[in-house]
Amino acid sequence: MYYNGAKIFVVSFIVSLFTSIIVCVLFFFVIMPLTKPSGDIVVPDLLGSTTEQARVITETRGLLLVVGGEEEDEKIGENLICRQTPLPGSMVGRKTTVTVFISKGSGKLVLPDFKGQGLSEATVKLSEMGLKVGEVKSEENSEVDKDKIISTIPPAGSRVKKGDVISVVLSRGVELVKVPRLIGKSLSTAKRLIENNGFKVGNVSWEVSIDYNVGIVMRQSPGAGRMAKKGSAINLVVATVLE
Repeated sequence: MYYNGAKIFVVSFIVSLFTSIIVCVLFFFVIMPLTKPSGDIVVPDLLGSTTEQARVITETRGLLLVVGGEEEDEKIGENLICRQTPLPGSMVGRKTTVTVFISKGSGKLVLPDFKGQGLSEATVKLSEMGLKVGEVKSEENSEVDKDKIISTIPPAGSRVKKGDVISVVLSRGVELVKVPRLIGKSLSTAKRLIENNGFKVGNVSWEVSIDYNVGIVMRQSPGAGRMAKKGSAINLVVATVLE
């Protein structure tokens, strides 16, 4: 009986010892690495720094710096660091590589003023800027030559980005209309003819005349048969009598 008891004790002791060893191995080599920080160096915040500044900061902490590329960023200025990995505040070991990305700026462009330019010329310039020509409209305009650009949508000076579509408004110039003959017509008839032909009544003056009855148009400017801009004014001189 004593022999059996001793044997059981020895076996139990060996099993307990073996189990303890396994637990210690698991704790120190499996559990501890999972629970403790991956290193003792805090990754600095490099956002907004230049590459040169970031390199000095990382080297003083025993870290390595690599530029991963360039990215557009609306908040951080051009040529400054806009993103990094690992993130600021991360715990890492010595010689860990910190990858940074450099801002190319917001990618916004200032739309030029194309007023007075031809559509083909503007299309080339817009294409070079990475912009596209959208709808092309036309309207009458007395200031800009026919088939030249009056304006764009959005207007000149607007901030745009590559890939945006720009609509263009072209000038049809001003329509020329033949001036009707008004001499010999009554003032009321002359006014009606002026308006019906797309003009407007300009200055109306009165002069004494022995050749025309009262209220009859004696002279007009511009003269009958002339080509004038639609919407322009026609001046009249109307006969009256000396009182």
